[in-house]
Amino acid sequence: MSSKTTVPIELLRKYDRPGPRYTSYPTAPIWSEEIGADAYADALKTVSSEAEAPLSLYCHIPFCRKRCYYCGCTTCIVTKESTVDNYVDALCCEIEKTSALLKPRRGVSQLHFGGGTPTSVGINRLQLILDTLERSFAFVSDCERSMEIDPRITTTEQLDFLAERGFNRISLGVQDFDADVQTAIGRIQPYKQVASILEHCRHLDFKGINFDLIYGLPLQTVKSFGKTLDRVIAMHPDRLAVYSFAYLPSVKAHQGKINPSDLPTTDVKYQLFGSAIEKLTGAGYRQIGMDHFALPDDELSLALDDGRLYRNFMGYSIQSAPDMIGFGMSSIGYVDNGFFQNISRLKEYSRRVADGSFAVYRGMKLSNDDLIRQYLITSLMCNFRLSWAQLEKRFAISYADYFADEHSRLRDFFDDGLLKETVDGLEVTPVGRAFVRNIAMTFDAYLTDDSRGKKATYSRTI
Repeated sequence: MSSKTTVPIELLRKYDRPGPRYTSYPTAPIWSEEIGADAYADALKTVSSEAEAPLSLYCHIPFCRKRCYYCGCTTCIVTKESTVDNYVDALCCEIEKTSALLKPRRGVSQLHFGGGTPTSVGINRLQLILDTLERSFAFVSDCERSMEIDPRITTTEQLDFLAERGFNRISLGVQDFDADVQTAIGRIQPYKQVASILEHCRHLDFKGINFDLIYGLPLQTVKSFGKTLDRVIAMHPDRLAVYSFAYLPSVKAHQGKINPSDLPTTDVKYQLFGSAIEKLTGAGYRQIGMDHFALPDDELSLALDDGRLYRNFMGYSIQSAPDMIGFGMSSIGYVDNGFFQNISRLKEYSRRVADGSFAVYRGMKLSNDDLIRQYLITSLMCNFRLSWAQLEKRFAISYADYFADEHSRLRDFFDDGLLKETVDGLEVTPVGRAFVRNIAMTFDAYLTDDSRGKKATYSRTI
């Protein structure tokens, strides 16, 4: 059973600072544009011989019918159907070209569609993409197939289609149910609309139904967000992601439509985050990572108990594949211990693929030190613990020797009750889970005076 976790506001104040989210290590700002299409092709060929190893696939559909003011995703507002058709053609071409280099390796254990709004392209185009994927790869029987949907435009017909094509997980963008907040962020989405979509998803027997919420939005108050949380708890989704709003109008120009005076103060934002943890854990949800929650009988909760949680750009999962392939503009892959990211400009992505190349424009090949720190940070971020014996067995190093300096800098976390030392490792406490990004930062070799590290601009940890 889960028990209510209360996070003291003074600790939120103390540890709130810019820092990576660690969907990857090393993090994307460190990657180099010297890594391109040729390096990616070589990596695909290298791992092709591992025929029995499963793959994870991600497809990015960047289109939205209207841009929400808060959005930080790579999206396009396109009205020409021909533009969408050209993109889908390029995506299918990229899938086929990638598969050709990966043969005989074809098995897939995880497929995720994100965006943008994947369902915005309609059933016929989704069918074309899925047919191409299924011709090019072989999906294992228990493959996790998930898609992000916008309840405002996703139809029951589309949900029926997804269920028929084997999708078993759905993530709904909710953000906040308060009408004033919805107006302030340019996303009018009534409660009844979400409830109707949720009901149909359950009718189709989707598992692991997820809601995305955001705290720190304009006009949010502790009281109003509390009402949203109460409504969400009553709806009883299997999983929840509760993200911090990063207000960066200099980077995302459309965020300029938000009145900065409407944003919650820093202390109110701390209270919003703290109340979310307290309400959700009090309602029986278990905290998964820094900002995800799951019911006790959900697969993520069970995997947390067994130390089997895995994390990549698609979120938390129980499906651990050594290589992840990204398709579409801005998508990211992880192949042969290296990161590869596609260009984020729509026309340039389509042009490069049409020219017979890959659209990769930057990446990073991991060193042995990177792999050691990646393993450690992933263990903490996913399973809230690190086994020194497993680290030593995997990399033939001694934690005490290799990380002597980093361990000495953990003292505040120990003293504040966020981290504890066990007989064989480290364990993040229930309160410490809210600060796992901060703990992980201690082991990040690039958060230094290194010239590459200075380039990075990160969101705040709270």
